[in-house]
Amino acid sequence: MILQVDGIKAHAETLEGQGETLLLLHGWGPSSVSLEKHLLPLGRMLKGRFQVTMLDFPGHGDSGMPGKDWGVPEYAEWTLKVMDQLAIRQTVLVAHSFGGRVALWLAAHHPERVSRLVLTGCAGIRPKRGLNARLRAMLFKIGRAALKTLALIHNYRDRSDRWLNSLRTEFASSDYLATPEPLRGSFSKVVRLDLRPLLPKIKQPALLVWGERDSATPLWMGKMMQKMLPDCRLLVYLADDHWAYRNQLARFANAVDSFLEEAGG
Repeated sequence: MILQVDGIKAHAETLEGQGETLLLLHGWGPSSVSLEKHLLPLGRMLKGRFQVTMLDFPGHGDSGMPGKDWGVPEYAEWTLKVMDQLAIRQTVLVAHSFGGRVALWLAAHHPERVSRLVLTGCAGIRPKRGLNARLRAMLFKIGRAALKTLALIHNYRDRSDRWLNSLRTEFASSDYLATPEPLRGSFSKVVRLDLRPLLPKIKQPALLVWGERDSATPLWMGKMMQKMLPDCRLLVYLADDHWAYRNQLARFANAVDSFLEEAGG
């Protein structure tokens, strides 16, 4: 179905079932992530036992683009408005990667709307940057400032724009470069926000599912979240990666079933 939320087209789908509501949230990837590819297979595994709702975040899949640069709070509040339109008063959030950032924000700031959390390869902890990373960031800032100054000189204006794009390509992360230009500001705002201060405030029962070889959100992040969330358990899928939930779909769906039964529902 297509909704209009704050003037933005929102693509959502619901699979009817007999149990409580599950809201599935996907990870970041404007050029590759869509509801059909990343959420629908899991939704079908859970269909029947739960009422499953899935949505595309703005800038992803069949949803529209945000009108400006958004961070985690804006994506979370937009998701809350989708829930309002769909008359979802309270839900279990099942989220992957970037979707986990949104889930954590909602659980902390709107606890009455979130009953439990299932987070897999959850992003939200900003790693400390090593010396090389700090030096690269400093060099990029110096180069950017120099090129912006150069752009003030009429004869260099066009060339400075090309050189600035080349500088970004040299210094930016692969995830940043894979993000379409209109969403790069949002990507930067999202990854700069460290959600660790929220974790002790989240009282809902939480299940973390992590791939042992996750390189996008390494396992140490999952272990840190487990320690900081007051009511949390961690499952590690050995020899699996950031897509562990999708690689082992039936196992993950069974883990969701078991957790929700044990945690009350």
